[in-house]
Amino acid sequence: MLATLASAPPQGPGWAWELKWDGIRALGLVDGAALRLWTRNGNEVTARYPELAPLAEAIDGHHAFFDGEIVAFDDQSRPSFERLQRRMHVQAELEIQRLAREVPVVYVVFDLLWLDGHITTALPYEDRRRLLATLLQDGAAWSVPRHELGDGHATIDVSKQFSLEGVVAKRVDSIYEPGRRSSAWLKVKNHAHQEFVVGGWAPGKGARSTTFGALLLGYYDDAGALRYAGRVGTGFSEAALDEIQRRLAPIARDASPFADPLESRAAERDVHFVEPRLIAEVRFTEWTSIGRIRHPAFLGLRTDKAPAEVTREA
Repeated sequence: MLATLASAPPQGPGWAWELKWDGIRALGLVDGAALRLWTRNGNEVTARYPELAPLAEAIDGHHAFFDGEIVAFDDQSRPSFERLQRRMHVQAELEIQRLAREVPVVYVVFDLLWLDGHITTALPYEDRRRLLATLLQDGAAWSVPRHELGDGHATIDVSKQFSLEGVVAKRVDSIYEPGRRSSAWLKVKNHAHQEFVVGGWAPGKGARSTTFGALLLGYYDDAGALRYAGRVGTGFSEAALDEIQRRLAPIARDASPFADPLESRAAERDVHFVEPRLIAEVRFTEWTSIGRIRHPAFLGLRTDKAPAEVTREA
């Protein structure tokens, strides 16, 4: 179940408020003695996060299906998508074990979809949360986040005080609707922040002459066309530059994947296009009147969703 973007917090009674976690959405199944994890696009990532395995023992023999977010925290205990990047693409077992010690993650579990053979998605949010809190206590590598009933002011204030991504408001009487973006869940962001599909790159200059200078970004409209949204050229670490350059090389293409032109014909001649397979998480200040993003900064690559799912959120 996905949340709908809202420009302002909803008013009136009947809402529960949670912090919005800047990580990887993950479904977790405990069916016996082990925990298995899948991202929202169906990729199993159990082996990448071995520190989460003891959660299976923490529910005392129950069988359960959870919804939540895998999060890495920075030195100020704030969710850090940049830090999580170090864990997301690793395959080698020894490297996974090392990073589990250096960059530990937490599975933030915020919903319960199935328990001991009974589907719980038709239960109201309040009932699912009550069952979840009874079933699972906070551990070293997992937690059940607190939620606020009422106007949400306390949750909103915390999200702003600690410069978090935002909040999610959920109707207390809402059921869980798998695979649907519902208005019963509303996300309110503190910063403009969303995923974009990478459709190409521009060469770098100076210290970046051996790699790219900027990524060309886009999103899919309702008709399935990839619309150009601008470029991002800041926010890249040296490791990210190398990793992205390596991923761009095998997906090169001659023609632009975008349905509309770039800034100019000259700009189009000076770039390299790629198949729209990579997804970049980007923070920016606002959209311009012609559909371009202003002051973007790269946060990381995402592998937990399909490019076709990337649409304009605001």
